[in-house]
Amino acid sequence: MEAEGGITSSLKLAIDGPFGTASEDVFRYEVVVLVGAGIGVTPFASVLKSVWYQTSQGQGDVFTKKIYFYWLCPETQAFEWFADLLQSLEGQMTEKGLADFLNYNIYLTRWKENEAAHFRVHHEAENDPITGLKQKTLYGKPNWDNEFTNIGAKHPGTKVGVFLCGPTVLGKALARQCLSHSEGGVEFIFNKENF
Repeated sequence: MEAEGGITSSLKLAIDGPFGTASEDVFRYEVVVLVGAGIGVTPFASVLKSVWYQTSQGQGDVFTKKIYFYWLCPETQAFEWFADLLQSLEGQMTEKGLADFLNYNIYLTRWKENEAAHFRVHHEAENDPITGLKQKTLYGKPNWDNEFTNIGAKHPGTKVGVFLCGPTVLGKALARQCLSHSEGGVEFIFNKENF
């Protein structure tokens, strides 16, 4: 290549990729745990829609049979757009007799149980007053030790994919849980999502 002024230059360009995200690996596990913290729920919206679409269409190549979804959020404002998706999935799963396909747990992390008690007393209804979902919103933070113990007990002999899109501190805690609960035939495999 000749540059301006008669000087010859060469340009080298190297391209590597494409690289997928950890969430693409969701489809490789029969049982999946998705943990989104705050806006970290974003990549899981498409994962949930995609897995459900393939499952509801009866596509035989869908390996994922059970999803445990956790969304940790400090305030209620973030729930609006994603609660709509969960309401739609909840209705479709019930309609198709697959209500057990998705187990979701939404946590308001800045609210404590005693602060929420007054709110719940005045808003007792079939659906959660905050999200409109049948599953009630939880307050505080999950007890990960209990959650992993329960999931492991329900799925012995299974490789469980654990996916996080959230802060590093939470990632370290989940990675530790994966290691300590991979026993008795169940294996938890940690994957970190970045975006």
